[in-house]
Amino acid sequence: MPLVRRWHYDRGWMWPGVRAGKLTRVFRQLSDRALALTFIALVLAVSLGTARVLGGLILAFSPLLVTLLMLLVVTRDGWRRDGWGRLGMGRLGLRDWPLTLLTTAGVSVLATAGVVVAGLARFATPSGAGLGDLLALCVTGPVLAYAEELGWRGYLLPRLLWLGEGAALLVGGLVWIAWHLPYILLTPYYHHDGNRAAVLGLFACSVLAFSVLFGRLRLRSNSLWPAVLGHFAHNAAFAWLGTYAITTTHPVAVNEYLAGDTGLFVLLGTALSAVLVPFARSAVRTLPPA
Repeated sequence: MPLVRRWHYDRGWMWPGVRAGKLTRVFRQLSDRALALTFIALVLAVSLGTARVLGGLILAFSPLLVTLLMLLVVTRDGWRRDGWGRLGMGRLGLRDWPLTLLTTAGVSVLATAGVVVAGLARFATPSGAGLGDLLALCVTGPVLAYAEELGWRGYLLPRLLWLGEGAALLVGGLVWIAWHLPYILLTPYYHHDGNRAAVLGLFACSVLAFSVLFGRLRLRSNSLWPAVLGHFAHNAAFAWLGTYAITTTHPVAVNEYLAGDTGLFVLLGTALSAVLVPFARSAVRTLPPA
């Protein structure tokens, strides 16, 4: 008689007489260190291999895709309801949303005002196209922010905490920098203006600051959603303000070096926010156990 496979929600496809669950139990026994290293290796490999594919769309979603791969294939924790608990999606963390907006969109507003005060730009009246683009940002922005944050602060950060909180936040930031590099170095779509060394230096320092800020928002709220909101609010604010709220004859200085995505003013504001966040009133202070 031909062998017929049977599906088991916790073990996957099994051949009769084959103890397929044994390998699954081995993966389930992997330490957080091993899981973190596996996730990092996979997400960086996908980044390097897909930077030029579909304009970087696969790269943008790779933290989400690798998280699903880890949960549904590698450890199979995702086949159990409690397997999703460490991602932090079970609570909204609403009490930390105002602080999140202040330390992200608020910083971009101050950075934009800074270049105006410095005489490098002037305030402008947004056009109808600006309002349309703002609506588009509010639709697509949260999706892209969620795709990244589910991987960085949802899956990876809790599995780096064996290093200690400070080291976990910095290591996560270094991985985040490395993940971006193929898109920056191999394509013309992202941070391609200005002096390459200066731009990369500002970018690396800013990403480390954002890693600490978003990670601390994640840990203090015990929720993924403040990190998602912060990521989206930063991206939407700097992009819209730089395009529609000001005009400038010094676009590289304003958009790359000072008030853009990872400009100096944004870096300083984000770093200060990351330092001050632990002193703000906190709602919840601990992650759920593994």
